[in-house]
Amino acid sequence: MLMADQKPLLRNEMKRRRAAFALSSPLAGDMLAEIAEAHLDEHRAWPDRDAIIAAYWPIQSEINPFPLLQIFEERGYALALPCLVPEGEGFRMIFRRFSLGDHLVSGPFDIHQPADEADEIAPDVVFMPLLAFDGQGWRLGYGGGYYDRVLARLRAQKAVKGYGVAFSGQQLAEIPFEVHDQPLDGIFTDQGVIQVRSKV
Repeated sequence: MLMADQKPLLRNEMKRRRAAFALSSPLAGDMLAEIAEAHLDEHRAWPDRDAIIAAYWPIQSEINPFPLLQIFEERGYALALPCLVPEGEGFRMIFRRFSLGDHLVSGPFDIHQPADEADEIAPDVVFMPLLAFDGQGWRLGYGGGYYDRVLARLRAQKAVKGYGVAFSGQQLAEIPFEVHDQPLDGIFTDQGVIQVRSKV
């Protein structure tokens, strides 16, 4: 069984692996979007039309989620992107309204995010990047805890679904998790959709 103190070494290894996956599959974001759309159509599993869909600005070797966001926007869903805003000596993650083509500003950690003038909103579905995942819905992130904290806060208010976005090769047999970690409802990959805790 993997222990939580093994996460730093695992992160380094999975960063290396993901970079190789990204190099060998530059159109993974388009593949993922096509698979996701077919899956949602087949299972009639689209969220309610008033749902707000959030994703992320891709950095490093993360899969580009914008082809997936385009499908949702074309079907009439409102979109959001995460923003890191100052809090104490660090940052807190919030979400702001976003449409494809909007001007974005540079935020912490090379993230592009909506400007402060954009409305803060609470998404109903959050697509998030990761370094690794397992079949039980546990996610290995970068260690900052931003997504875990924002999901905990949102889920205390309403039923929010959280889905990982990944290369299929990022799946491991198990991910070490801690009490504060927020589980995923499923994972969208370039090879298929993995259902975990709910139908997606």
